[in-house]
Amino acid sequence: MSKLQERNRIAALQLVERRLFESLPLGIFVLDHRGVVLAINGQQEINSGITREEVEGRSITELFGSVLQKYGLVEPLERLLADGTPFQTEIERYEPQFLRTMVRFRLWGYSLVPDELYVVLTDGVDTEHPGVPEIVGESDAMERVFWLIERAARVDATALILGETGTGKELVARAIHSRSARRRGPFLAVNCGALPEQLLESALFGHERGAFTGAERRVKGYFEAAHGGTLLLDEIGETSPAFQVKLLRVLESGRVTRLGGTVPIETDVRVLCATNRELGDEVQTGRFRKDLYYRINVLQIRLPALRERIEDLPLLVTRFLQEAIQKHGLGEKTISQPALERLRTHAWPGNVRELANVIESAYIVAPGRVLQEHHLPRRILEATEAGEASGGGTGVPTPYEEARRRFQREYLEQVLRLAGGDMKAAARLAGVHPSTLYRIQMRSARKG
Repeated sequence: MSKLQERNRIAALQLVERRLFESLPLGIFVLDHRGVVLAINGQQEINSGITREEVEGRSITELFGSVLQKYGLVEPLERLLADGTPFQTEIERYEPQFLRTMVRFRLWGYSLVPDELYVVLTDGVDTEHPGVPEIVGESDAMERVFWLIERAARVDATALILGETGTGKELVARAIHSRSARRRGPFLAVNCGALPEQLLESALFGHERGAFTGAERRVKGYFEAAHGGTLLLDEIGETSPAFQVKLLRVLESGRVTRLGGTVPIETDVRVLCATNRELGDEVQTGRFRKDLYYRINVLQIRLPALRERIEDLPLLVTRFLQEAIQKHGLGEKTISQPALERLRTHAWPGNVRELANVIESAYIVAPGRVLQEHHLPRRILEATEAGEASGGGTGVPTPYEEARRRFQREYLEQVLRLAGGDMKAAARLAGVHPSTLYRIQMRSARKG
């Protein structure tokens, strides 16, 4: 075989190896004896939500230390690198880029070339799970929100997220971004109400050196920094009409001009806006520009207040208890039924954020394994007692959706009794299609 043929043979083998490496349905990390990532394939990029540029040449423990620690993989990985001891395990985690999905991963680690190369393989299996990873809820109101998030993630239009303070508007924005085609780009959020107007302009659009006193160097703004990704303009309702004119120009042209600059800069950013104000009313009073309102209100997602989805409270309490356990490490704790009922009667002006703080406080205060009523913050106890003393019972009316479900459940039980348990006969009595009663039955069973 000639030297040219030998070179071609080696090149062909390398090409075949690369194509096999890329075509395997398993995600692959190739490590050296120190745990440095030498290569990953395309499937691993999908499984882990990372790119080659982000990981190759870096230590796997540096990249995924918290994940390895959480799932007890530090020691197995160390043994693999030390003496080639293989390991196999399975973990479950939420995958941010897939809405309403939990992913179960099987992991294998073994020595490829002793003392030189090691591989960690991952095999992801999608399993449906209600809700968005960061957002908890099973109520009809939240099902509508989840559906809108999914629709918003499929397009690149500007979206307006409305809701009271503490309802989770930024979480919705992050869910849209992580589900969208821009998920590999940056997600940046700016609180428009927290900055004076000139500083807000500088933060968003950037500035040139000497643009104002203290501007000693050129600084890129958030629009430039978010190029290829998503920019959330939180509390957009707090901005002035003068600033709104400038923002509208940027949204319509896709170009920004830094303060003190003259050259427009092209940007590729998906803009999401959020506010706790009713912008329609603000437009009527002249505090918010009508043209900007129409520009940002292409898609609208309205988050319900906690009092409007109080049936989600047990799920939220469970989530926040788990977060408190992980954060403070005071051991597993649960909540008593009387304490949970007390939480149900609160009006929750601070919404989900207030509930999270209440659960964290009670978790820290409770000396035992059960959170009791008297472990709740005094303001919660006083507020609910005041509501009861005023003769208003809980002080909070039953949410419409919860009342409707109760009626449906009671109605279904009544017609089923009359029909002797026959679903088709019950449907004829009710004058509806059997599938309608089946849906009510399934929803009632799921909600309990």
